[in-house]
Amino acid sequence: KNDEKTALRPCYAVTDRDDTTLVFESRFESGNLYTATQVGEHEYDLVLRSDTNTHGHTQWYYFSFANTRRGVSYRFNVTNLLKNDSLYNKGLRPLMLSSRE
Repeated sequence: KNDEKTALRPCYAVTDRDDTTLVFESRFESGNLYTATQVGEHEYDLVLRSDTNTHGHTQWYYFSFANTRRGVSYRFNVTNLLKNDSLYNKGLRPLMLSSRE
């Protein structure tokens, strides 16, 4: 049951309709976003939590974001996804799901 006592408060609350700041969330099972820092109007530097039972390695990501605007391109720089050889080097692209509430 998701009631006021168990609901998580957002780390950032949109101030008004003109506030275009994205609201990130990863406090759910398997969520691994550690920080998101806005570095440009529509650009964010992301730091991921290290994978469990590794020596600081990160191979995946799972988080959500909200307060997007239609027609705007956003840029996410994952700053600690640093494998020497990765499927991204061979053309893998991120998976994204978009839904309306």
